[in-house]
Amino acid sequence: MGKNPSIDLLKGMLMLLVMAGHAMELTHQQHLALWIGAGFRMPLMIGISGYLLNVARTRSAPSADLFKRYGERMLLPWAVALIAYVLATGAPLSWQTPLDLLLRPPFHLWYVPVLFFLIVTTRLVRLSPLMLLAIGAPISVATMYAFGLDHAPIGTSLLSPDSRYIRYPVYFFFGMLMAERGLATRYLGIVLLVLALGLTWWSGLQGSGHALAYVPARLMMNLSLIALLPLLSTVRLSFAPLNRIGRDSLFFYLWHPMVMGMVLMSGLGGPMTLALSVLLLAGVSRATAASAPLRRWLGSAPPSRRPQAVPEDGLPQPA
Repeated sequence: MGKNPSIDLLKGMLMLLVMAGHAMELTHQQHLALWIGAGFRMPLMIGISGYLLNVARTRSAPSADLFKRYGERMLLPWAVALIAYVLATGAPLSWQTPLDLLLRPPFHLWYVPVLFFLIVTTRLVRLSPLMLLAIGAPISVATMYAFGLDHAPIGTSLLSPDSRYIRYPVYFFFGMLMAERGLATRYLGIVLLVLALGLTWWSGLQGSGHALAYVPARLMMNLSLIALLPLLSTVRLSFAPLNRIGRDSLFFYLWHPMVMGMVLMSGLGGPMTLALSVLLLAGVSRATAASAPLRRWLGSAPPSRRPQAVPEDGLPQPA
């Protein structure tokens, strides 16, 4: 799949929504926008990653090449960020800390290992996207109903994983399916109707405590949004600042809570914290873009000097 500015633009918008949501949480704000954003931000990000995955390449590449590629682009910067957050928070360390960090990542750091798990699953389970969805969807839905939509381990043993490892496959595999089959124009009206119903339903559930209704409302909203990705890809929208954030989404995602926390210590409110954090992250990203070692360690994107292919997981492409 060639480079698509519309997908970069969407990723940039989602990254700003993630940061805005965290700014509202850090400043203890309660608002309908926070509830709605929390309902679709990360499921849609996972769906985009599935949509961008090059399944054939993922399954045909030698294991050493595949792990080297994802090790440099995803796992290394994730590990650096993980160590930085553990040291900054003074979390207690023990012999089981590596397992805790891998299976039950703290803070926002669950995204990379969950995404890597889904990519490896796609490589090992060589079924079509439709069959993967048919298997993964019931598992995801059962997990949502059994453990809720909150972030918590499944069980209490040492090897109990975070529920997001098996709660998000439905979005990832549906994204793969949409990349393979697209969306026929005749179904657009149905998708938009389901999206409107899901969004309205989810909005009305804020503070209701109706846990049984959370699952179908969220699924309707997010699967409809993912279904629109093929049509979005044909529009080819672009806005340079947002596209840059979209291409650099891994760096922004990994480091924004630390930067926002430091900005908050200055006493600024939520909107100013968000704006200043975006500017600081953009500045650091540009400052490190020219250095390949720094990019690998921090997860920042290379300079936009030439057209780049969209990587097969939706993360920034290395030099």
